[in-house]
Amino acid sequence: MSKAIKNTGTGVEAKHAMPRPYIMPETTPMVNDLLVPYETYFKSPLAKLGAIKQGLSAGAITDLLQVTGATQIDIAKWLDITEPTLRKHIQGSRELNRGLSEHIIQLFELFDKGLDTFGSLDEFKSWLKLYNPGIDTIPFELLDTLTGIGIVLNQLIRIDYGVLA
Repeated sequence: MSKAIKNTGTGVEAKHAMPRPYIMPETTPMVNDLLVPYETYFKSPLAKLGAIKQGLSAGAITDLLQVTGATQIDIAKWLDITEPTLRKHIQGSRELNRGLSEHIIQLFELFDKGLDTFGSLDEFKSWLKLYNPGIDTIPFELLDTLTGIGIVLNQLIRIDYGVLA
């Protein structure tokens, strides 16, 4: 058994301390991993276009719910569909239409960028719900249009470069 020095939170270090189980934050690696299959679309406009034309699988909506932590009401609003239609898509096995596929890919790209900018999906989700003077609104409220998603994405790029004014 190796000799571990562990900070117990009391300022006193204990030798031979047993490792404490790591408690996962709300955003687990599994949630972050849900973005992985969509990342190829962010790197190539042709790959993104191909996925949009083919249509994403209905499972993309379930992935979107898990990644964003948004409610079905929020997702339905973002995608401009009713909640019953959203539920039909979730339960269905058909590919999504081009409009839904494009919007969902853009949302995944935004959340991927948010993870990159903030280092945590939880921090990004918190930021989304706060008033942002750079765009003069709450970013979460812009996710119902592709232009709004673009505005939020541009704000993340500004944050990356330290241009906050």
